[in-house]
Amino acid sequence: MDLMKLWSHSKQEIFNIEQTIPEKGKKFFSELGKQLEKDIQFLKTQKDLEKNLFFHQLKVSCGSIELDPQNKELIKDYIFIYIPGDAGFLIEPNQTYENFYLFRATKLIQQVDLGKSDGNYSPLFILKSGVVEEFTLLDDNYIRVIGNNKTLSIKQTSEMLLLLADSMQ
Repeated sequence: MDLMKLWSHSKQEIFNIEQTIPEKGKKFFSELGKQLEKDIQFLKTQKDLEKNLFFHQLKVSCGSIELDPQNKELIKDYIFIYIPGDAGFLIEPNQTYENFYLFRATKLIQQVDLGKSDGNYSPLFILKSGVVEEFTLLDDNYIRVIGNNKTLSIKQTSEMLLLLADSMQ
């Protein structure tokens, strides 16, 4: 849009380009997964940390699960942090991406083919706890921890999750 067209719009029209909550939530969730992977890679490259230490064994997987193969609208996104020798952490949003939930869980690969011919099996999570923590989306960069009312950025959330994973070891 060139400058003249932009100038001809009212100010109200220009500022109404705001993203919806699900769009902001999906962006936050995607960026959190990327930040976790980036932070783990950074920790793995540190020369003073031995390769047999905890952070070299952490793995992050992001994806989605079809809850009902017949209904493509029932797809659940997730981030799973694998903790070696223990259950990991599962982070999943609610359907509107307004809230995110943290669980202790174990990840299994589903061995039953549910009518899929491509041979790709969905992961299956066995929850080891109820909701450990709940977060509310503030915008596409920040969430609020429900338990203590603290506001965290994507980077702070990633650090908090890695510290929490380290404390489980």
